[in-house]
Amino acid sequence: MDKTCLSCGQPLELLGRRQFRVGGTTGGWKLLFGEWAELGEELVDFEVWACPGCRKVEFYLPEK
Repeated sequence: MDKTCLSCGQPLELLGRRQFRVGGTTGGWKLLFGEWAELGEELVDFEVWACPGCRKVEFYLPEK
């Protein structure tokens, strides 16, 4: 499915899929609990699309 840039209307180019970490804890909890603080983390897949004109980057959930 082709996507267009929300800013300038040019066709977006698919850069690929990337995994991002979400959840877990930050700040002082990370210092106190170390690696245990990351137990609530999970990886989420996103498609990364970029506009060759204005260089805006957009993230989309992959289609199943």
